[in-house]
Amino acid sequence: MKHHRLWVHWTVLLGSCAGLVVVRLSELPAVVACLLLVAAAVLMVNAGLPLARHGVRHVVAEQNSAVQAAVFAIVGSLYATLVHFSVVVVWDGYSRADTLVAQEANALADLERLSHGFSGPVHRQVREATLTYAGIVINDEWHAMAHRGSEPQAQAALAELWTIYTSMGPDDRENALYGPSIERLSRLDESRRQRLHASVRDVPAVVWLMFYCGGVLAVVMVFFFGVRRDWLQRIIVSVLAGVVALSVFLVTSFEEPFSGDAAIRPDAFVTVQYHLRSQER
Repeated sequence: MKHHRLWVHWTVLLGSCAGLVVVRLSELPAVVACLLLVAAAVLMVNAGLPLARHGVRHVVAEQNSAVQAAVFAIVGSLYATLVHFSVVVVWDGYSRADTLVAQEANALADLERLSHGFSGPVHRQVREATLTYAGIVINDEWHAMAHRGSEPQAQAALAELWTIYTSMGPDDRENALYGPSIERLSRLDESRRQRLHASVRDVPAVVWLMFYCGGVLAVVMVFFFGVRRDWLQRIIVSVLAGVVALSVFLVTSFEEPFSGDAAIRPDAFVTVQYHLRSQER
C-alpha cells in the first residue's frame, strides 16, 4: 500500500475518532446524535481496516480459521455480557430516579390533603407552601437538575413547610393527623435529597472502560479475519461497529435521568399542581 494512501487512512481514522468524542460530549437531538455516532463508527472502522492489513501484511492467516472464530466467539460473548451489565446499571438508576419523583410528588399531595384536618390558618399556609414548592420544582429546579444543579428556592419552600409544622400550637399537635403529616413531610424531604443525588450520579468509570475496550477488541478481531472479498469484510466490520455505536448510544441516553431527550419529566408534579389549583376554583 502506498504511503500517501496510508496517510489518508490515518487522517480519516483520527478525524472519525475525534467526531465520536464530539458527538459523545455534545447535546444534540437523540436522532441526530444516534445517526452521527453510527456514521462516525462505521467511517472509523473502514479507515482502520486497511491500516490493520498493512500492519500484518507479512502474516499469512488461513481463511476462516477455526481459531479465529473461537476467539471471536469468546470476545463477542464477553462484550455482550458487558453491554448487558452496562444497560442494567444505567436503567436501574433511571427507573429509581423516576420512582423517586413519583414518591416525592405523592408525598406532597398527601401532605396537602392531610392539612384539611387542621385549623384554617394552618391549612392555608400548607396549601400555599405546597403550591410554591411544586411550582419552583417544575419551573426552576428541573432545568437546574439537567445541568447537575439544584434550586435554593425549592429548599426554602421545603423549609417553610417544616417551619409550619414545627411551630404549630398544642391543639394542632394533638391532632391525630399531625403524626402522619410529619411522616409525609419527612418522606418528601428524603425523596428530594435522593432525587438530587440521582441527577448527579455517574456511571462508574470502570464500567465505561470495560464497555469501550470490549467494543474495540470485538471490532479489531474482525480486522484479522481471512476474507477473500474486501467488500464483504467491510460490511461485517461496519455492521459490528454500528451495533457497538448503538449500544453506546443506548447507555448514554439513560446515563443522566434528567437531561437529554429521554429525560424524566416533572409530570407527577404537574398533576399535583393542577389538582391543587383546581380545588381553588
